[in-house]
Amino acid sequence: MAKENRPLEDVLDDFCETVDEEGTSVGDLVHSFEDRSLGAVLVVLSGILIIPFVGGIPGVPDVVATLILLFIFHSWFGSGGIWIPDFLEKKEIEREKLSGAVDKARPWAKRIDRLLKTRFKMFVNNAAARTLISVICALLALSIYILGFVPFAMLPAAIAIMAFGLALLGRDGLLALIGYVFVAGTVYMLWRVWGMVF
Repeated sequence: MAKENRPLEDVLDDFCETVDEEGTSVGDLVHSFEDRSLGAVLVVLSGILIIPFVGGIPGVPDVVATLILLFIFHSWFGSGGIWIPDFLEKKEIEREKLSGAVDKARPWAKRIDRLLKTRFKMFVNNAAARTLISVICALLALSIYILGFVPFAMLPAAIAIMAFGLALLGRDGLLALIGYVFVAGTVYMLWRVWGMVF
């Protein structure tokens, strides 16, 4: 089980180990992360969206958004495992693309680990603050279904989710505040994309 306040590099190592041992189907990855902290899962999944050659693949943002929602709902209500539709559970994710994304993310993980500190604890250190973050992340994940119509329009939402995930991991309220800034950017992108597509 994941521990709170673990370095981000440890989360990446756990993710690589999961891919090697469990496989790369969506179901394998989800079930192996069921007992991990929500922050770790949000960081890993949002990281997939942020890496351009992965997050830009048609369909990937929708799959990742669905996984984020499943994990958030599980954190609210779950106790007996996460239910996944069969078509999604069996969907394979290319191992090479995942490994490449992790390799590209590792240098950034080292830098972020050095920045994580316990600051502005009132934004992350109580149940109400953490619940608010999870609700906002659920709304951000829902926004990705719309933003996904325009390539990379979901980046502000993905960055916000990553900032919130890191805030939960490191109990760093400053990162939560950064997440709220990118929420505003996501609202702006939603307004732009809605006008373009609908």
